[in-house]
Amino acid sequence: MLPICYEVGLTSGHAQEAAHFMSVATETFIKEVLSSIFSKTRSNGPGTCGSAGTGGGASWIQTHKYRAQLEREEELSLRGDVQRDKSGLLPIEAKAASERGPLGMADVRTALEIGDCGLGQMPVMIRQVMLEGEVEAWDEFSWPEQYEPGYVTELDGDGDARMTGMNGVNGMDMEDYGWEGCGHDDRAGLDSVLDMCLAI
Repeated sequence: MLPICYEVGLTSGHAQEAAHFMSVATETFIKEVLSSIFSKTRSNGPGTCGSAGTGGGASWIQTHKYRAQLEREEELSLRGDVQRDKSGLLPIEAKAASERGPLGMADVRTALEIGDCGLGQMPVMIRQVMLEGEVEAWDEFSWPEQYEPGYVTELDGDGDARMTGMNGVNGMDMEDYGWEGCGHDDRAGLDSVLDMCLAI
């Protein structure tokens, strides 16, 4: 936070409590986002009184069978006939929690498609979530059998054929860009320099 203060002209820096305040604010924000995602993508959460588990289970969708069993077990718990486990969960809550899968990117994407879950002010993050899985195999190609990738020719405006490069990759020959120092060894050297810079 101190370099940010210097960048914006606060030469005295930040208050001593600012770091603690930011950590509390960040934790609160993340919990609110996760709570919103859970309420949109999960069902049969912990008890209606919110005394166990996430505490936000009352806002989750509940099936009729689960709700009836939960109310029955809560009454039995108040009479002392049913005991809660060490996490404070009734048997039906513990069973539902053990069957519930972990939160994944598909859940975050579903929550964003249903409505804003607190990430609306971060468009870059929303775009990343919405494109998750769509560009994973971007550099993987599968050619049909008996096919040899080669140069592609196109007709220019005068009707003459011109080379457009390896399968039309931006009109460039992938082996030689046409200027000195652009050979394979030169590009490999540049890549290694860039890798060293990123490793720092």
